[in-house]
Amino acid sequence: MATTTAVARFFAGRDFTVASNTAIAGLRVEATDGPFTTGSGDLLRGPTLSLVMGMAGRAAACEDLEGDGAAVLRARLRSGRSAN
Repeated sequence: MATTTAVARFFAGRDFTVASNTAIAGLRVEATDGPFTTGSGDLLRGPTLSLVMGMAGRAAACEDLEGDGAAVLRARLRSGRSAN
């Protein structure tokens, strides 16, 4: 879990290889299985690995996510807004 949390923090903090920070801009992201939390706004909640995969642009991971922020992330991934 510590490794996945570290990756989540890295992705949330910057757009590097993928536009992960952009994908979650304006969202409150909370892991249900670990200590990871970041941001403010509509809630995006789920397992840490699913949050990481969603931030990485993997739309299938959104199936494991909940909260109003989940719909926001899905829409961003569909529109390509989070892509580099």
